[in-house]
Amino acid sequence: MRSAPLIISILLLAASLAAAGPGRAAESNRLDAVETQLQELRSENENLKKRIDDVEINDEETRQNVSGLANLVDVSGYADVEYIATGQPGQNNKFRIHHLSLFFSKNIQKQWRFFSEIEYEDAPRMEAATANDTVNKAQGVIFVEQMYIQYHPKFDWDVRLGRFLTPAGYWGIYHYPPYVPTQTYPLFFKVMFPEVSDGVQLRKSVPLGEMNIDANVYVTNGGGNSGNGDRNNNKAVGGRLNFDIISGLSAGASYYREKDNLDSLNSTYGAHLVLTHRAIRVQSEYIKRRNKPRTMPAFNDASWYGQVSYDIDRWTIAGRYDWYDASDKVSGNSRYRATGAIDYHIAHNVVGKAEFSRNTFENPLLKNYNEVIFSVVAAIGDL
Repeated sequence: MRSAPLIISILLLAASLAAAGPGRAAESNRLDAVETQLQELRSENENLKKRIDDVEINDEETRQNVSGLANLVDVSGYADVEYIATGQPGQNNKFRIHHLSLFFSKNIQKQWRFFSEIEYEDAPRMEAATANDTVNKAQGVIFVEQMYIQYHPKFDWDVRLGRFLTPAGYWGIYHYPPYVPTQTYPLFFKVMFPEVSDGVQLRKSVPLGEMNIDANVYVTNGGGNSGNGDRNNNKAVGGRLNFDIISGLSAGASYYREKDNLDSLNSTYGAHLVLTHRAIRVQSEYIKRRNKPRTMPAFNDASWYGQVSYDIDRWTIAGRYDWYDASDKVSGNSRYRATGAIDYHIAHNVVGKAEFSRNTFENPLLKNYNEVIFSVVAAIGDL
């Protein structure tokens, strides 16, 4: 019977092993699942770490890009295309790629600024004769209209050195096509004050009670002298005062004196007025110049214009009347222009214009004529 306990022990051991088998298998399966989950977590952790590294790299690139953009020059400008139907003798109806003007500005440091305006007029094209470096063909105009370095330590005053718009009157400063109702400009413009001046200008703003006074004084080479130098030994001087009297009303006066390249001593006086009330805007200028040629008697020329515009939603309706008398010593030489315009603001900084002008002459030998201009003007950025 000694074999009975042995048999019983073997049976008990087999039963124990049989009972333990499923538990160990389940435990093994759980360990495998945990190992799989750990492996997946390790993989996700690696992916997450890689994504964080990518974000850090992108963030650094972004910082570098932003820093690079901050160091770039600001660029803006405007362009316009016209169709002109004219009765002016010697002129044909035409499409005109009138202006492409680009503005470049940069705040070099807190108190120093660079600004330039380069104008490409009538789609300029130049071709060189390569054999001798002369111009084989040329058309249009390339004109550095402004280029100055500005020192502005405070908001209320600054100094400009270089080429700038002659600070005279109103139209001479605020004449950019996207923001004026007509493509034609007043008859005095570019005639009685020089369009641009090369020299130094000081601007100062002074509050006086409820009124603000802006003053400009400048010394320049004078009209007709390029950026390369002065063709005479005289310097021109000028000044402008503008009074912001109340909201929507400003008025001012301008003065300019030079001895030009023909040795004529010229003194120009101007007055301007701008009134804005709701949708109505009225502006006017009167200019008179005293001319003293070296070999001729002195004479005066004078000009005046009045302009009214009215805004209706996206529409602007405007009218202007111009007069220019080339000499008070010669009778019958006055010129007149009446202009009417309708503008439609197609989109932000895009304007379509249609204008009609009637040009008449006091001199009967000169032919009166009409002119119609259709144009689209686009501004690039803030001018």
